[in-house]
Amino acid sequence: PAFSDAKLLRLAHSWEGTESGNYLQQSDCIELAVVGAHLAGQPLNYQLASRSAALLRTTTTAPKYRLYALANTTPPKPGLPRVAEPQPNGIEVEVWRLTQEAFGSFVAEIPPPMGIGNLELTDGSIVKGFICEPYALQGAQEITTLGGWRNYLKS
Repeated sequence: PAFSDAKLLRLAHSWEGTESGNYLQQSDCIELAVVGAHLAGQPLNYQLASRSAALLRTTTTAPKYRLYALANTTPPKPGLPRVAEPQPNGIEVEVWRLTQEAFGSFVAEIPPPMGIGNLELTDGSIVKGFICEPYALQGAQEITTLGGWRNYLKS
């Protein structure tokens, strides 16, 4: 299918027994954590796929974030603010790899109240990721206890 080049290259590297991912140098790429509508299978994931982004892993944030279902967003989106008080668990995220050029064009499409900031993951690493402006949390439903956007959609 269209925009499957990166997946096909990973398959080829796997078939030949070479390290997958070497076709993109680490220094030329940016890791991006997504938490909602950009997750695999969600309505905005095409924005990553069309830029040949590669899904690296599914993990969780450090337990320093809350998750909200934002009101009046199309498609529905979550908000992920960092909070001062420790949380019982992290929030599920997917970490994708994009070239710097692809990352720049991706960020240019992000509408308010969303933004890109630095997210801390459960392993202590810091990656770029979606954050939410505080004003958008008014009227939003807190869904932190569900642990992630997919669990919220299933509930």
